[in-house]
Amino acid sequence: MKKLAILTMILCAVSFAAAAAGVDGKWISESKRGDNTIQQTLTLKSDGGSLTGTVETSFNGNSRSTDIKNGKVDGNKFSFSMVQRGKQGEVTVTWEGTVNGDEMNGTQKREGGDQSRPFTAKRAN
Repeated sequence: MKKLAILTMILCAVSFAAAAAGVDGKWISESKRGDNTIQQTLTLKSDGGSLTGTVETSFNGNSRSTDIKNGKVDGNKFSFSMVQRGKQGEVTVTWEGTVNGDEMNGTQKREGGDQSRPFTAKRAN
């Protein structure tokens, strides 16, 4: 009985670590704005319930990398925010979503905006 309890605890710990590690790596999301394609490359690393990384945005031949803030992971769910700097100043964008294998789905919501925008990202090789 004692061996069964120890084995159960080990399996639970391994499955929690595997679920958290599911978000780790490089992810690529593409969307259209008019005739232009915006590519966002998310490079993410989890540590327990914390999430760190960067989002690199490429648009019209320009590329910008931004550190994520307030990153969290809970099983296959994740969330983080990032500050985008542009001509109109700084805007915080909050990302939330889930990871399912080699695909993540979720929403991006701009601070002060009333709509969220869906996104899908695929794990990069």
